[in-house]
Amino acid sequence: MSEPSDRYRRQQRRRAIIAWLVGIPFLILFVVGIVAGASEEKRSPEHPGPFGYAMTAAQYAALRPGLEESAFVDRLGETGLPENLTKHRYTALFPPHGDEVVCSFWEISDRVYVVARVCFSSPQGRLAQKLERQVGSGEFGVNA
Repeated sequence: MSEPSDRYRRQQRRRAIIAWLVGIPFLILFVVGIVAGASEEKRSPEHPGPFGYAMTAAQYAALRPGLEESAFVDRLGETGLPENLTKHRYTALFPPHGDEVVCSFWEISDRVYVVARVCFSSPQGRLAQKLERQVGSGEFGVNA
């Protein structure tokens, strides 16, 4: 057997260097992605509600008919979960409403298993209705 030529060894060395220069950054990105994903998981709340939108019982009690929708949003900083994105098991807890109102759904954060529906009049944008309902504990939560 003959010794590999110098040219062949240089080509092999060049290929190895290129492989290391390309492979190491990909490996680093992969590890960083795993670490970032794990830290994101730890930041999620331990007991998230089914809506992602919550108000306290005091905030709910302070809502008065005729309140402007813009004032409501300014107070809470959120709009609530729209009815078309709310699971049917929650919307079914409340009586039907007419087309003259637009409703959103909220979790009452400091009252266990309580859901609220807040409705504003469509053209005027004023609070027309607020209702709350108790939800069974087996139906409430992330898997609901």
